[in-house]
Amino acid sequence: MTRSHFIQFGIIVLIILIIYLTYNYINKSRKDLNIVEKTELNKLVEKEISNNEETLDKNVISELTYKSLDDNGNVYEINSDSGTIQENDKSTLQLKNVEAKILVYDQGTVYIFSDNALYNKVSLDTHFYENVNLIYQDHNVKSDDLFLEYSDKKVKISNNVYYESENSKLIADEVWMNLLNKVSKIYMTNRNKKVKAIIKN
Repeated sequence: MTRSHFIQFGIIVLIILIIYLTYNYINKSRKDLNIVEKTELNKLVEKEISNNEETLDKNVISELTYKSLDDNGNVYEINSDSGTIQENDKSTLQLKNVEAKILVYDQGTVYIFSDNALYNKVSLDTHFYENVNLIYQDHNVKSDDLFLEYSDKKVKISNNVYYESENSKLIADEVWMNLLNKVSKIYMTNRNKKVKAIIKN
């Protein structure tokens, strides 16, 4: 092999080596870029999942207690195992396993228990529902629903209402109570039906 042939062969080998190394470098760079992109994407997905979990956690409050005292000395306290902020109304909480206490000045204390409730943090109006039980002095009322209009201290009890006191038992469709003046109205929504009552002498 002549010297010129040797030089030409060396140049060809060098060119092939450069092409090979360049190809490997570009291929490795692409793999590294894909790894980085996938890693960043995974981080973004994990961050979004984490943010969603944080949002869910922020919407749920465990062992919730609210207490309010108005200018007339009336106290309203409500406790529950958990409360969930409503998406369509941030001022309303859906409560689970609820216990409420209404201390009406000079009138005594009303206790309300229910499986669930919708509680408005602004107006304090509350809809208790499912296995509702109201206890006031010797009065005991059970129902499916109880609506408390706190500002007026009025209570509407409806759906499968069963009222019991020391001297009487009643079954009715609805009971309205005014906690300030103790006036109550018990009636059937269907006028053709009558309130069922047992009065003890």
